[in-house]
Amino acid sequence: MHSRRNSVEHISTARRSCDNCCTRKYCLVSRIDERLTPGLSKAMRHPRILARGERLFIQGDKFYSIYLVRSGTFKSYIIDDTGDRQITGFHFAADILGLDGVQSGRHGLEIEALETSSVCVVPFCKLEQDFGQNQSGLYRYLIGAASGAAYQQSYLLMLLGRLHAAQRLASFLLDISRKMGERGGSESEFHLTMPRYDIANYLGMAVETVSRLFKRFEKQNLIKVERRHLKIIDRDGLLDTLSSDHRFSALRNTA
Repeated sequence: MHSRRNSVEHISTARRSCDNCCTRKYCLVSRIDERLTPGLSKAMRHPRILARGERLFIQGDKFYSIYLVRSGTFKSYIIDDTGDRQITGFHFAADILGLDGVQSGRHGLEIEALETSSVCVVPFCKLEQDFGQNQSGLYRYLIGAASGAAYQQSYLLMLLGRLHAAQRLASFLLDISRKMGERGGSESEFHLTMPRYDIANYLGMAVETVSRLFKRFEKQNLIKVERRHLKIIDRDGLLDTLSSDHRFSALRNTA
């Protein structure tokens, strides 16, 4: 009896946690019919808290779960044979982490919190069980997340290989702006949780170059920066910087 009561309380707490989550409508949970997945809420851990600098998993860890970002920001990176890190992306509320381990059964990336952050942990075996219960919405969502990760890699290669330094930074800031807007936040004002050296690593530039470009963008009245708080003053000006390469002029119609 005691065990049954604990199980009921666990499910109830988990559902309350999802119901009260400000990222719920952008999250995987919104794609799941709870009537068909009574075990999922019970299995999900709400939430796991990570301090700044704490890693969610490391390269080579066995893959067991996927992680739904509930709050905060994370960075993903790979470590090469010489011990150097290459940042592959930054991840925000409602993003899915951990899909890099699905195919091989081990994680190929490392995920680290950039600030105090939280995730909900979803055992992947539970999701596989749900696929057999006509969870087409869930399936499409996961495929979309995996496709988004693949696009992020292509985007990074494009940044590193085709754009000059000012275009890289303009593209990065516009991409962050877009992601903030998609999550119900402000597209014009946001906090950059990643330090300059992480931005430089991601964009393939020296830290000094990134700092110089931030100052240049401020002098051009494109942005205003106070510590890590950034305000986009002239969005069209950032687009002009990016679309100085004719291949990106079409962004004016979508940004």
